[in-house]
Amino acid sequence: MTEYQKPLPDPDDELTAPFWCAARRHTLVVQQCTACSYLRWPPGPLCPECQAPGGVWVEVRPTGSLWSYAVYYRALDPAFKEDVPYTVGLVELDDGPRMYGPVIGEVGTFAVDQPVRAVFEEVIPGVTLVRWELVSAEMH
Repeated sequence: MTEYQKPLPDPDDELTAPFWCAARRHTLVVQQCTACSYLRWPPGPLCPECQAPGGVWVEVRPTGSLWSYAVYYRALDPAFKEDVPYTVGLVELDDGPRMYGPVIGEVGTFAVDQPVRAVFEEVIPGVTLVRWELVSAEMH
């Protein structure tokens, strides 16, 4: 494995550590409000629906559809210069919340509403990133 040179999340961050821990197990989780059951991403100290504090982490299906996407032809961070062009998608999970992430595949082959699934990539020991890949309608 070559040394990973791109920015990394802090897997020990108090707010997001449960997400990164689940990703290492190839599981997708989001926060759920204990007062109103709203599923939310990104995580936060308060529910955006009812303003109740806290929340619990629950597993969600690692599938959804491409709600929107952007193709980057210029690296906004020099670490990504070898990747251009690359696609970042906004995925609407089958269980509700929306999540951003890199979309795997050839630029120009994506369309809104295409089904996608999470792909988990260990980039360094202890850090597994979530990416998205297109799936056929039969697999969705």
